[in-house]
Amino acid sequence: MKCHASAKHCALDPAPTWLVKPLLPLLANICCNSTFQEGLFPDILKQAIVRPCLKKHVLNTNDLSCYRPISNLCFVPKGIERAVAARLTAHIESQRLFQCRQSAYRKHHSTETAVVVVHDEIVKSVDSGDVLRCCCVAFDTVDHHTLLQILAISFGLTDRALHWYESYLSLRTQTFYVNTVILIHRVPTF
Repeated sequence: MKCHASAKHCALDPAPTWLVKPLLPLLANICCNSTFQEGLFPDILKQAIVRPCLKKHVLNTNDLSCYRPISNLCFVPKGIERAVAARLTAHIESQRLFQCRQSAYRKHHSTETAVVVVHDEIVKSVDSGDVLRCCCVAFDTVDHHTLLQILAISFGLTDRALHWYESYLSLRTQTFYVNTVILIHRVPTF
């Protein structure tokens, strides 16, 4: 089982990526505008092909725990995602809606800045003798309804924009392959 994550072309792509890449920003904006006008993210763009990738080349290829899943997506939705993320981030920054300690999706912030903030809070709590609780979550574990509420309440998304995000999050499909064999075709529920 070889890792296919480094391939620039996905089986879902309608054309070779190298051919379309120079036009991708323009195509993404056109597609982005079109999907925003409708308030829907097309179901055909919600597909992922998931393949196992060996974490390190020296690991045992017969041990399934030595692999991680890599999702391959069509270049069209990836372009739309970048365009939408840039627009949402610009809106949030222009309205100063980010929390002061938010590190994700901000220029000049990273996992390092997030770790520094958490470390600082831990040190302050230990120094003052307080009890500290910490909960960390990954995007894939965030409840979609809660996320949509935050987008509406905290970031002011309404109507078609909010409906677009709801559509984007719902009915995504994953097809799991090992070599050329389909193991699972999964449609998560929303």
